[in-house]
Amino acid sequence: MAFLMREAVQERLQKRIDDVVGGFRQNVGIVGPIGVGKSTLLREFFQSISRDPRLLPVCIRGEAIDGRQLIEQWLGAVLCSVLLGRTLNIPSSLSALMQEADAIIPSTVHAAKHIQKLFQQEKNSTAIRELFGLSLILARETGKKVILLIDEFQELEKLPVPDPFSMLGRQMMPAKEILYVVTSSAKDRAIEIFREKLSLLFGNFEVLEIAPFGFRELEQHLAVRMPTHRWSPGLMRFLFHMTDGEPLYLDLILQRIEGMEVREIPQPVYPSVLIDAFCQELFDCRGRIALLFEQRLERCVGLSKKGGAFLRAVLSLSQGRHKIIPIAANVGETVAETQRILKRLVQEGFVIKSGSFYHLPDVLFRFWLKEVFLRRQGFFLPEDRSLRKTLFDRLNSDLEICERMCVDDVGPRVEKLLKEFRNDTVEFCQKKYPCPQFSEISVKNTPQSKVAILAKGSRGRWLFQVCPDWVSESDMEILVQEAKGFRKIKRKILIALSGIDQNAKLVAQECKMQLWDLRLLNTFMDYYDLPKIIITKKKTHDTQQKTDGSFVGTVAQALPALELR
Repeated sequence: MAFLMREAVQERLQKRIDDVVGGFRQNVGIVGPIGVGKSTLLREFFQSISRDPRLLPVCIRGEAIDGRQLIEQWLGAVLCSVLLGRTLNIPSSLSALMQEADAIIPSTVHAAKHIQKLFQQEKNSTAIRELFGLSLILARETGKKVILLIDEFQELEKLPVPDPFSMLGRQMMPAKEILYVVTSSAKDRAIEIFREKLSLLFGNFEVLEIAPFGFRELEQHLAVRMPTHRWSPGLMRFLFHMTDGEPLYLDLILQRIEGMEVREIPQPVYPSVLIDAFCQELFDCRGRIALLFEQRLERCVGLSKKGGAFLRAVLSLSQGRHKIIPIAANVGETVAETQRILKRLVQEGFVIKSGSFYHLPDVLFRFWLKEVFLRRQGFFLPEDRSLRKTLFDRLNSDLEICERMCVDDVGPRVEKLLKEFRNDTVEFCQKKYPCPQFSEISVKNTPQSKVAILAKGSRGRWLFQVCPDWVSESDMEILVQEAKGFRKIKRKILIALSGIDQNAKLVAQECKMQLWDLRLLNTFMDYYDLPKIIITKKKTHDTQQKTDGSFVGTVAQALPALELR
């Protein structure tokens, strides 16, 4: 499983450009939560290729008001592509655009007019099929490769046909002159579309997942963004803990801090300043993050006439209910109806389903729902001072916890996680991980692994070896010997918090030892509503500073191309 830094995403896209020009097409899907910069990435990519004489970039925004606007935008984006290098005055109406482009691409303009006519005649299926084929007409008329960028492509479901993605797949297959680069904030829905509708003989999608900043990237970001502000390790851990490294939230919080004081010489950031910035953004009437969350709830309620049930389902998740039966009980609906509600929330990107778990992936949104929205709903007086004080105290308490965090407390925190297992199943990177309930858990200190945790349950004895440092091949051999000292072990799991050497991985595979990195461990921590583990200093026994994804935050994770070959 390859992990790439954000700069490498642009390099990967450029490679796909070179490939399609050379006659090989590999479409790309970019998925990730709202706010991590997918749209910005797409715009920057559009700008970077717009002056390449071999290419015609076409950029379509899926988040249109309705299908009609989406169709008009699609037609306009295709026609605009030939005018980019010719004029700065791009016509603002579709009719004027057709008139301007007719002298350059008459066949494409004629096809666009025919598509309009088909829609007027309500021949929607034929019209959508020809709309999807319009880029191929453009490519063949101009002799150039068309790079079709679709932002939030799952929104193509708005188009007035029963199954637009199957129709798109049939049009994509022969169109080797078209490179598709799409984004989606609804990860599960996007993966489902790639697998079931767009799994093609030629041109399968390479799926890249963009995640928020990791702790190291947060450090680097703060150093560049705020050179006159000095952040203590505890404050940085708190900032990371609250925002989970989401670039949008970080930007808004840092703007608040920058607006409070102008500095010319380096000075420390005070805890009260950071907490006040969070209070302003999450609680005050002009808080931009609070406004974003309120808009998110409005979209949630607007999904159905039974919007209240959808909202209660989201609130249930924020309160720590992750399984269908307790969620249904809190929502006040049958299990079957609650499953339908949750399925829709998953499709719309509000919720993710992981094995037997339903989960709100946005850490700060969960915090706001529980500590601001629900408290306001349960308060009977028209004043906010006591509620704001409660929020301030909660933030201060979390800050104190973050300041006390250290690598030495990892063992007890993993032990606490294991005590939460209730015969669950968690899915991560298309793999399912059983989480059996353990009746007895004991922690032992060992020379090499630092911490060994022996857990007993109905599925036998499980051994967890926790290593804060980089694991080399020689370290791995010692760990294997340590594991042999424990009798009748059903499953062995090595938790390598600072990464692992490739040869050490091979040794682990030979010994049938499962590997967890920091990212996977924190996925478990998050699903069980426990604070994520933050490693502030990377220790290594290797002369080369290697990375296996544990420390990567703003990443593109290359999921296997959905190949039939």
